[in-house]
Amino acid sequence: MIRFEGISHRYGSVQALREVSFGVPQGSLCVLLGESGSGKSTLLRTVNRLVEPSAGRVLLGGRDVAGTDPQALRRGIGYVIQSVGLFPHRSVGENIATVPRLLGWDARRIALRVEELLEMVGLDPGTYRDRLPGTLSGGQAQRVGLARALAANPPVLLMDEPFSALDPGTRRGLQAALRRIHAGSGKTILMVTHDVEEALALADRIAVMDDGRLAVEGPPLEVLGRHAPATVRRMVRAEVLAFHRLAALRAADSALPGPAPGAPVLPEGATLRDALLLMLGHGADRVALMGEAPRHVTLAALLAASGSGG
Repeated sequence: MIRFEGISHRYGSVQALREVSFGVPQGSLCVLLGESGSGKSTLLRTVNRLVEPSAGRVLLGGRDVAGTDPQALRRGIGYVIQSVGLFPHRSVGENIATVPRLLGWDARRIALRVEELLEMVGLDPGTYRDRLPGTLSGGQAQRVGLARALAANPPVLLMDEPFSALDPGTRRGLQAALRRIHAGSGKTILMVTHDVEEALALADRIAVMDDGRLAVEGPPLEVLGRHAPATVRRMVRAEVLAFHRLAALRAADSALPGPAPGAPVLPEGATLRDALLLMLGHGADRVALMGEAPRHVTLAALLAASGSGG
């Protein structure tokens, strides 16, 4: 869906991007991960032409974005940023309706879409539709920003550090909402973050940027696995990286058949990191998994799966 071919960009004497080439498959959620100044946000903005690269080209659905009118291009791409950027004197509903109105949708279609999107992002339409942005919390405003980006049902969603200014609890809630939206819509999402844990929680592909270059790209467990490149290891201590890596491993894949009487219970879909935290919290060496057939995960199986040995 998105392909970067030899993208370079210079801001005066600063080389922000250096011959970056890789593709984002249709329907994937790809995270651009890197330290501040690595070039990840600059690369993201070449997709909607907020940055015009000095060299190379960006293909969207096989077409060079340079040949598309910038305004028309941006109306067809969802864009979510850290500061949200809601229009302060327009209601929540009017903010969400911005692009559909520009596209000439009729009033009934817009009203139905606004209601659908507010429910999708976890905000009650009757409570929030007519409120002004200044009355919202940071998390609520970011949910409205996400709804606005999805309003015209774009095939591609760009997200630039959308949750970084939020408290941890709000952030986890929005991450869960994004996972649900991605799973239900099949949209192609390209997201910038500097948070390794967030990348593991959301991505099915990770591209690590370092000094304007693409350091490594691929599935999370390849990029952040035991043989992670030096760029990744510099971002996070090895022992912390190993703990984060557990978030990408499903507990069910390490489960053993049979019940575990008295063991704490882990919900379906939980990760090995969830299992480890539950064991530590209860002083247990195993957890039971919810489901039709009795299964459990032992500490030994968890350590073996993570590559930490016995």
